[in-house]
Amino acid sequence: MLNEGRRLVSVYIAPVHLFDDLNEGRSRWWIPLVICLLVGGVAAVLLRLGVPSGVWMDTIRQNLATSGAEMNEAYLEMAANRISSPQALFFAGLGGVISSALGIFVLTLLYWAVFAIFGGKINFNKSITVVAYSGLIVALGHLVRLILSVSLQRLDIYTSLAILPFLEPGSYLFRFASQIEVFTVWRLVVMGLGFSTLASVSRTKGYVLVILPWLVLIALLSFVKIGFGM
Repeated sequence: MLNEGRRLVSVYIAPVHLFDDLNEGRSRWWIPLVICLLVGGVAAVLLRLGVPSGVWMDTIRQNLATSGAEMNEAYLEMAANRISSPQALFFAGLGGVISSALGIFVLTLLYWAVFAIFGGKINFNKSITVVAYSGLIVALGHLVRLILSVSLQRLDIYTSLAILPFLEPGSYLFRFASQIEVFTVWRLVVMGLGFSTLASVSRTKGYVLVILPWLVLIALLSFVKIGFGM
């Protein structure tokens, strides 16, 4: 039986061992959940503190140009200068926590339903266990991108297929490709392992039932310019 510290590490280096242990013992899914929420909030705050307002201003200007929208230059400068204000930092942190929580619970309900429909021995506790522990991989991704953004002093850090040169920023394909990134794919692999173990389905079925709904979801959300790279 693994202690909780070893469980948290095993999601990165020995996920098969982790989910075998979780299948046999009690899950403390709230521990990785809290870690994911904290990382989401702290990363959002540190990004605003670590990257100068001028970089934010340039990024906002580029995004406006891509979307075809316009903003008065004075308002643009004022918005950029307020990026690191106490109020902005509070709402950035709160937004990071809320978005992380929503992502985890949406995925929990989605995969609970999917595996129940296709014959898996699944319940809410098993579903959130897989989603919360695998969420630690995305949390690592947040930290990696934060470090790169602060060290390089830029916000356009991509660990996804959005780096492909033929994709036009702001296009549907660009938004879709931006969801297919290293840490998300890693998480999907771990989720497939986790659900196949905890829901008592074959490894192949676990992967299919994890990856296909996610592809459909990001395809739909890319139409409305909403990201869901996990």
